Amino acid sequence: MIRPSQTSEAKPTSDVSAAHMEERIGIFPLPLTPLERFLVQCDTRQSSMVIRVVLRFTGEYRIELLMDTLRRAVQRHPLMSCRLSNHRFRPHWIAGTQEKIVTQRIAGSVFAADSGPFVKRIDLTQSAGLQIEIRVMDDGVKFIIDAHHAVTDGNGLRQVVTDWLHLYHCEIHGLPAKLPVIDPDRLQQRDRFPQPATAAPITFREAVRNFLCTVRGRTARWASEQSRHVLNHSTAHSYCVEHILSTSEVAQVEERLSAWKITLNELVLAACMSTFARLAPGGSQSDRITILNPTDLRLPSDRSMPATNRFGFAFVRRIRSDCHDPAGLIRGIHDELDYVRKGYIGVEFIKGLKSASGVPGGVEFIRRLGMFVPSLQWTCLGDVTRGAKRLMTWKDGVLHIGGLRLESATGFAPFAENVPLSVATCEAGKRVALTLRSSTKFISQEQTRNFLEMLVSQVCTMDLPENVV
Repeated sequence: MIRPSQTSEAKPTSDVSAAHMEERIGIFPLPLTPLERFLVQCDTRQSSMVIRVVLRFTGEYRIELLMDTLRRAVQRHPLMSCRLSNHRFRPHWIAGTQEKIVTQRIAGSVFAADSGPFVKRIDLTQSAGLQIEIRVMDDGVKFIIDAHHAVTDGNGLRQVVTDWLHLYHCEIHGLPAKLPVIDPDRLQQRDRFPQPATAAPITFREAVRNFLCTVRGRTARWASEQSRHVLNHSTAHSYCVEHILSTSEVAQVEERLSAWKITLNELVLAACMSTFARLAPGGSQSDRITILNPTDLRLPSDRSMPATNRFGFAFVRRIRSDCHDPAGLIRGIHDELDYVRKGYIGVEFIKGLKSASGVPGGVEFIRRLGMFVPSLQWTCLGDVTRGAKRLMTWKDGVLHIGGLRLESATGFAPFAENVPLSVATCEAGKRVALTLRSSTKFISQEQTRNFLEMLVSQVCTMDLPENVV
């Protein structure tokens, strides 16, 4: 039974307002890191750098308390309330206030797919980078969380969500909160990525080899088939499709992960290459399908750091003609990503951005060259319940929060300019959501749906190793 109290906006928490909380933090104005400046520059009219997370709940809930604890969770992560401004001729984060939570009642099911045009943009000079909408529906409540990528990444959003759900759970049950201590001063070191003790520094020869592997050869492109008239008069620059895997589909995926001894990231990466090779119009079979795969760079020492960007880049490339055998791709991809993880290779691109930012116009020059524009992007946003199981009730693979049941979590990842597709997965325990966000500059709505349908088929029916019956 659902018992929403009311859908008007809740009042700010009584303990301390967001504005007062941020005034106590002496780190502002805070210069942007090279990665943050890069992500701001990537935010164009055609490619909005907004990450969207959709959470679906059923059960009993108290809407005012949900909003109150959500505000308190956001207060723990100062960048979520910041705005962008110039300070001493350089872009800086300045302290601001949280955006108002938009709440509305909408007829329909909370389980309805979130597919259609994506028009959300966030102007960081005018508003905070985190914006939230609550939709009270006939059979549950849906939270739509939008964040500008310059403010945080997917794991940063997971921090906020975990904090929020734990605070709500504790308020409902009268329990003391057990959240880790967050140190806002750590944000001053957020652009530092010390080499883990287990990862040996790569040699100069390795660095040169990795660079050549990333840029050598022609990158496979999706040839646009739409007319310029349609493109120039389209109001939406991207289109989203969502597919939440059924119980049987999840079982098929888990069978393949276990048989191949790989991660979901590796399986979907191989499926993306195979699907692109089959469906992308135009291009030569000798072109290289290039996938930009963000890699998490968080270390145990980052647990006290507020939500921010802590990721790097891996560029995985394969000749298009080799991508028609997805099972054959898996072995090479597994070994390559194992090398990326163990060698902390994803940080090399961040180091390159930092070096380029030291030269006036350096990053803009690299962007104009287009050397690092991939065929498509693929992001594994991970499990939003990671780290939450010890803070809330966990039953039969489902998270229960003070009478609420988390039914699913879906993430939509942005794409950079001139990239046609951005694929993402997001997990909530045993539930897996697969999404596709496409650029209308290259791909129609029908092509977008066809791509996701084939991708789902690929991850569920990928050939098993020969020694598995």
